[in-house]
Amino acid sequence: MKDIIELLQKERIKTVDALKHGNQQELPYLQQIDKALGWLKLIEEKGLENVGYYNIHSLPNLPPESAGIYNYYHLMMDYEDPSVENWREYKPDGQPLLLTFDDIVITRKSR
Repeated sequence: MKDIIELLQKERIKTVDALKHGNQQELPYLQQIDKALGWLKLIEEKGLENVGYYNIHSLPNLPPESAGIYNYYHLMMDYEDPSVENWREYKPDGQPLLLTFDDIVITRKSR
């Protein structure tokens, strides 16, 4: 992953240089490089390099009959207890992690 990031960083330097010399058609290319670098750095930072180990899930829209103005999915820790009153909401940094229908969830595949 590091080799590809370095390659894109070198390509970015060349593209910025071309832009400085008036080659404005390189701007969309630079934007694509920056987007790719951003994603690759995040993937590396989070340790998600092995794409085959993960599933990506899109959360569905809540049915209209249960929909309100704001609808969120709450991530709960059930402690393997069937009693909902014993469940606790996952709150990173003390704040609820509110998910909505257009969010995605990345999970590890069972090995």
